Amino acid sequence: MRTIDLILLLNDFKKDNRIFIEDNGQRLAVVDIEIIDNTVVLKTSKNLHGLRNWEFLVLLNKKDYYEFPIFYHNKNSHKQLFGFRVANDCLLLG
Repeated sequence: MRTIDLILLLNDFKKDNRIFIEDNGQRLAVVDIEIIDNTVVLKTSKNLHGLRNWEFLVLLNKKDYYEFPIFYHNKNSHKQLFGFRVANDCLLLG
């Protein structure tokens, strides 16, 4: 998924929804982003509260990032983000 696609999709949801990565039934809070080689990599944490939707959109909404694919850190590698679902006022990316 490209950054601009995710931005457009998330604009329709509540500003206070928390952002999480859902991978193999586990939820990891998205706490920051990192730009590596023209990709956006989502930083996650088990111990911290996830960013709210509006905070996440502020970090992503930069014209230079629009065409970048989005990845998240998974153990020792990166997995590409393909979509999301909504559950209990949380946006679960995966």
